[in-house]
Amino acid sequence: MKPSCSTWATFLAAAALALATLPAALSAEEAKAPAAAKPAAAKPTKPAKADPNMTKVLDAVARETYEQVLNKYKVAYYFWYDTFANGEVPPENVVAADKKLKLAESQINARAFDAARKLLAEADALLNVYKKSYDQFPYEAPTPLLKPDLSKAQKAKAADYAVLDRYGVLMNDIGPSIWGRGDDGEYYFIMTFFNYHARGKIITPVVVEIMSTKDPGKRYVYLLNKETKVTRTADSIDYYCEDGGKTFHLFVKDDPVGGGTTVLAEGKYPAFPGKAPAMSFRVTTTPTFSYWYNQNVGAALMYPGVVLAGFEQPGPASGTITMGDKTVTFTKNAGAVTEVCMISGAPGNTKYDEYRSTMTKYGNEWYIAVHTDQVDAMFISYGKFRDAGIYYKGKYIVPTEYKLVPGIANQTLTLIAKTNEYGDLVLDFQMALHDPVYTERVATVDGTFDGQPLTNGGAWFEHVFKGSPDGIKAVQESPQLVDPM
Repeated sequence: MKPSCSTWATFLAAAALALATLPAALSAEEAKAPAAAKPAAAKPTKPAKADPNMTKVLDAVARETYEQVLNKYKVAYYFWYDTFANGEVPPENVVAADKKLKLAESQINARAFDAARKLLAEADALLNVYKKSYDQFPYEAPTPLLKPDLSKAQKAKAADYAVLDRYGVLMNDIGPSIWGRGDDGEYYFIMTFFNYHARGKIITPVVVEIMSTKDPGKRYVYLLNKETKVTRTADSIDYYCEDGGKTFHLFVKDDPVGGGTTVLAEGKYPAFPGKAPAMSFRVTTTPTFSYWYNQNVGAALMYPGVVLAGFEQPGPASGTITMGDKTVTFTKNAGAVTEVCMISGAPGNTKYDEYRSTMTKYGNEWYIAVHTDQVDAMFISYGKFRDAGIYYKGKYIVPTEYKLVPGIANQTLTLIAKTNEYGDLVLDFQMALHDPVYTERVATVDGTFDGQPLTNGGAWFEHVFKGSPDGIKAVQESPQLVDPM
C-alpha cells in the first residue's frame, strides 16, 4: 500500500527542512580557487545536534509506511483477498518481502531512514505482483452468477433436512451457527455441528463451540460422543444428543406463516473446574431465505474431485446464553445461519475424507452469511466456484458479480456485489471473534444497499486459505488441539 498523500506531504516538508540546514556545496569557481585566495578558516565548532523534532517526524513517517507495507504482506501471507479474481502474489515474493520488512524495521530503529525507505519500497513492489495461472485452479467450475436459474430455489422445509443424498452428493453436516451482541455489550459465537461426513448417518463427535469477547482467546469446545436420536414428523425433525451431562438439541419445524422453517438450538454443559463455568444457551432463528448451492439445479464442482450441494439459511436470531451465574439476552443484531451442507468426492474420483485437504491445497474459500435489518445474503467461493444469493424485499436476487476488497488483514474486509435490480450492495466487515482451528469468524457489518444504510448487521465468516489447519482432522484425530470438554 502506498502512504497517504498527507503522510508524504509531511515527509517532504521534513526533508526540505533537513536540506535547508545543510551547508551549501562549493561552486565550481570556489573549488578551483587557490588555497591562499580563500578566506581564513573559522575555528572548528562542534557539529550541530540533530533536530529532535525532525527525527520524530521522519521516524513517524517511516513507521507508518512500515505498518502499511506490513499489512500488505499479511494480506498476501493469509490470502486475505480473492486469489481467483486477482491472481496470486507469488510465494517467493511473500518470503522476500518478509525479509525486507524485518530489515527495514531494524533500519528504522537505527534511525537509518533512507535505507529503511528503500527496503520498504522494494517490499511494496514485491507485494504488488499478482499472477494468474491455469495450474492455480485446474478445473472447470459452474458459473451460477452468469446464468442464474432460481426455478428450484424454494424455501427449505424440515423434510429437506432429512435428505441425505442430493444429486449424488452425501450429507456432510447439519447445524446452526449463531452470532450477535448480548445485552452485556459482549459479542458471542456459537458453532454447532451434527456430523455425517458422507457416512449416511450422524457420527461422533457432535461439536459445539462457544466464544465471546469477554475472553476472545478462549475457545470452549464440547465434543459429544454418544449417539444422536433423530425424530421425524410430517412437519418437523428433532435431533437430540446427550453425553455425560453435555447436551445439544436441535428442533426444526415448518413455519406456516413464512413458508420456511423455525429452528431452535439449545445446549447445556456442566462446569469443568479450572477450565470452564457451567454454560447453556437457547436460541431461535427463523431463516429469512434458503440459499441453495448452485441454485439447486445440480451439484457444483467446488474443487477438483469434490462436489457440493445443499443449502444455507441466514436470518435473525433471538435467545439467551448463560455463562456461570450470568444470563445474557441477545439484542436485535443477533443472527444465525443454519447449514445443511453436502460434500462428497466426485464418483470414482476423490474420497470424501480428502476434501478438506483439497480445500487447503487450493484455498480461496470464502463463506459469508449476512443478516441485517434490510438484507440477508450468502456469498460462497470455493476455489474458482463462485455463487451468491441476496434476499431483499421478499425476493431472491443473484448478483452479477462480487468482489472482495481487503482492509486490515484478518480484521476488516469490504464486499461489493453488483445487482441489476438495486445497484451495488456494499458490506463492510469488522471481525469480532476468530476460531483459528476451524478458521471461523463472526463479524459486525455496516454498509449500504438500494440507497439506504444497513442496520444491526452481523455475519458468520469462514476463510480457509492455502495451508490452513484441517479442523476436521484436529477434532477426529487430535482432539487435544481443540481442548475438548
